Amino acid sequence: MAYPLVEGNIGKYCTLNGEKVAFDSPDGSRLFVPTEEITYYESVRFQQGILLFWEDHMERLKKSVSAKEDFPIDPDTYHFAAQSMIWDSGMSDGNVRIVITKSLWLVYLSNMTYPTDEMYKNGIVTTNLQWERVEPHVKVFRGDYKKAVAEASSRETKFGMPYEVILSGKDGKLVEGGRSNFFVLYKDTVYSPSEDLILIGITRKYVKDAITEAGLTLEEGAFTMEELVRLETEEDDGPPKLALFVTSSPFDILPVHSVEDQEFRSAECPKLVKLMESYQKIVHRYIELHK
Repeated sequence: MAYPLVEGNIGKYCTLNGEKVAFDSPDGSRLFVPTEEITYYESVRFQQGILLFWEDHMERLKKSVSAKEDFPIDPDTYHFAAQSMIWDSGMSDGNVRIVITKSLWLVYLSNMTYPTDEMYKNGIVTTNLQWERVEPHVKVFRGDYKKAVAEASSRETKFGMPYEVILSGKDGKLVEGGRSNFFVLYKDTVYSPSEDLILIGITRKYVKDAITEAGLTLEEGAFTMEELVRLETEEDDGPPKLALFVTSSPFDILPVHSVEDQEFRSAECPKLVKLMESYQKIVHRYIELHK
């Protein structure tokens, strides 16, 4: 399905093949017309003007391109364009999107809805969608997938409108979020599905480091809703030992309050709170190192 090169843009211009191009110009307007070209992209968050984990984003972009067409990319040029755009905007925190096809590359500031403090404190509402992604490790625009996720996100649950969609396979096991990686923390172990089933998120890499720093262990594993409900109902009156959470560049680590109409006490889990704190220390170290 054809898809435009630009969506959710903010500001009046982008950098297209190294040139500053206004969105309302003829060249800029064409970026909103759906294209049949394979389109690769990375969304990179910046904080205090620093592009977070840039090297990892570019490595994933390179792998996505080499998996399908294998043409050269130029991370240093994209970085200069992105950093210049951040400086010109005067923004300290936000999001930059890098979009590439075989014939062009562009960089622009993109609109991103970040979680509220309440979401971090209480967890997010999610819904479930059975969907097995084609080539999940290759990050390209897929119109059918985006449409399915958008439709699922529009269905209100018992706890309100979903903030994220949790994908499950034909076996019913929950594997990843529509725009995030999905984890289950139970007692001292964090479970993540097999890496060949999911898009390997950049945040996920550093969450794995935070898991070690928090004194937890990581194991491969996935659960059905029935299995998670059983673990939830086994909880005693003390602090919860079970926590569901999602991770991504826009929101770091977010506790899951509900999946469909099932409630979880994820945000109350002390070990998840400790893990979230460990991750923020890693982000802070990266920012300080790259200032």
